[in-house]
This record gives sequence, structure tokens and C-alpha cells, in this order.
Amino acid sequence: MRQAWAVETVPAGSTATPGWPSAKCGGGGHLRGCAVQVVSFPPSEEALQLLVKNEFLKETAGLNAGINACRAGFQWELALHLAAEASATWDAVTYSMLLAACSRGSSWELALEFLRNAAHVGFARLSHVSSAAASACGRASAWAAALALAARDRDEAVLAAAIDACRRAQQWEAALALFGTLKSSGHRSAAGAGAAVSALAHGSRWEEALHLFESEFQLQEAMNPGIRGFAAALQACAAGGHWQIALSFLEEIERRQLPPDKRCFDIALSAYRKAREKVSRPSL
Repeated sequence: MRQAWAVETVPAGSTATPGWPSAKCGGGGHLRGCAVQVVSFPPSEEALQLLVKNEFLKETAGLNAGINACRAGFQWELALHLAAEASATWDAVTYSMLLAACSRGSSWELALEFLRNAAHVGFARLSHVSSAAASACGRASAWAAALALAARDRDEAVLAAAIDACRRAQQWEAALALFGTLKSSGHRSAAGAGAAVSALAHGSRWEEALHLFESEFQLQEAMNPGIRGFAAALQACAAGGHWQIALSFLEEIERRQLPPDKRCFDIALSAYRKAREKVSRPSL
């Protein structure tokens, strides 16, 4: 069961609501020292009022801490509520976190509305703000909206987020075209390359996916694919039933000392099962 969440942002010296965890604030109870803790219960209405009434919502740093905790705890609507109740000034970090919260809720139209508001204060062109908007569009399968953002902002992070949006929508051709745009602009993005590999794998273009992985991640001076990049390559192996290649990728993951990922092992096992099915299938 996914755990619920709570935000420990009560200033030092305050009396916490019963059942609400005590704050662990830094010197003088400064907001930047307040802790965010995951607990096994949702906050009560009284606890929410405590968050709203205390001083932390009057400072941008405290507001951002609250939004981030709600976003991380999958309480994206409450993140928006905190932002609406706060008297603190929204900065670029606030906007990017709100966009990430919209992404959690697959609310791409609201994300674009936040992006328009960010444009009025000069934040919309910042990479982490516009890429968060593209990511929100991708999670909601609004890949055309993500493409529009990529066409407007030829930024590396925005292009990578738009490629991932195409992957999620199983639009491998659009993903590959965007990746070509990314490379022609002189950018090298492990996230974008990994998303393109995954898009090809999901589009049953496993040979092209493995070729792209090799050219981007395994040649001399190549980028580090990370665990997500290897997962994309393993998906291509599963699509083609190439368990031996999948096994070599698992060995390379271990060699690079990347953190173990159950998903990678599951995908590799799927590649093995598909290969077994091909062998055991009677020929006509």
C-alpha cells in the first residue's frame, strides 16, 4: 500500500496538532531547515489549517517545501490548494513544482495555464519550468501539446520531455523526429536518447531501438544511459526475444555499479520467455 504523506513545517516552538508529527526545524526554526516526513496517515483538516495559518506559507521557501511534499506524496490537488492559500511570492521553483504536481494528476490543461501565468512574470522560458509543462502534457497523453512546446522552446530539457511524451503516446515516428531535432541543435541528452529508444521499442521497432542505444550509449565517448536508458534497451530486447543481449545489458548494469532495478530484471525475464515461446512454437 502506498504510504500517505505529511509536511513537517511547523515553526519551532509551535504546538503541533494531535497526531501531527513534530517539526524538526533548523536553527531558529528557519523554514529551510524544516523537514519533510512520510507517515502512515493523511493529515486531518485541522492539520491542514495549521499549515495554512502558520508563517511558512508567507515565505517562498516554506511554500515550495509544502508543495514539493504534497507532490511527492501524490497529493497534487492539495499542492495546488496550498499555493492558492499562500501569501508568499511564487518564484520559478514554485511554478516548476506546481507543474510537476499537475503532471502527477495528469492535468495538462491546468499545467499550460500555469505556464501562461509564468510567462507574465518572465519564468516560462526557463528550462526547468517549460520542461515540467511538457512532462505534464506527456503524462496526460497530450503529446501534441508537448510537441508545440518543443517547437517553441528548442531547449534540451523541453525536447527530451517532448520525446518522452511521444513515447508515452506510442508515437515513435514523432519521437524519432524530435530526437533528430535535438541532435541537430548540438545537444546530447541521455534522457532524450533513452526516451527515443523506448519509443522505438514500444513501436515494435526493436532493431532500430538497439541500434540507437548502441550509437548513443555504447560507442566511444558515449553518454551514460543510466538505469532508465538500460530499461529502454531491455524493452527492445523483450520485443525481439533477445534474452542473450538482455543478459549482457544486466551484466553491464552491474559493471557500471548502477542501483538494482526490479523492472530491468522483469523485462529481461520477459525477453527470455518470448524467446522460449519462439522455440517451442510448432512450425507449420
